[in-house]
Amino acid sequence: MRRARNSGMRGVTLIEAMISLTLLLIGILGLMRLQVIGFTSNEGARSNGTAQELARELAAGLERLDPSLDALLVANTIADAPPSGFGNPLDASGNLATSGWRDWDDAYLTGTTSAYPSLKVVGVQPDSALPSDPLDPSKPLYRRRWSIWQVATSNAASGVRLAAVSVVYHERTITRPRAITLYVQIPNLGASTVNASAYR
Repeated sequence: MRRARNSGMRGVTLIEAMISLTLLLIGILGLMRLQVIGFTSNEGARSNGTAQELARELAAGLERLDPSLDALLVANTIADAPPSGFGNPLDASGNLATSGWRDWDDAYLTGTTSAYPSLKVVGVQPDSALPSDPLDPSKPLYRRRWSIWQVATSNAASGVRLAAVSVVYHERTITRPRAITLYVQIPNLGASTVNASAYR
């Protein structure tokens, strides 16, 4: 007498095993992709945070300077409205803009630069302490610069100048440079007093 076949003891066929392994592989690949995206996002956030901190450092250093120094004089025309592109350190092609910008130099820490011999900025990290640019190892990863806009007033010397402090940097997976800009007011207290006296 033949024994009845137990349907509960049925095994897994080869095709079912292949389908299961394929689905598992798709899930693992998706998870690996998410990990890569997470690593990239973390790197970008770290770079952006460092750039903001460097911009705050430089802005604080410029605020402490005598407003009559050459490095804080206006490179753009004095006007009621800011010049075109003020605060944007990149041109239309994504390269560093040249007009109206002053680039950071480590000599500003000691006051030994030939362009601005009286300029001595304190509390700012030197370029030598920063990582190098992966696309150009001869330059720092974070390039600091600033531009000054002076508001037109009845007096030749404005009481307040607006400085756009920018940090341009590269993320390791993106070739186009990124930039953050911090705006800070640099008061000229002597000129403010003169302006106040003119309106009495």
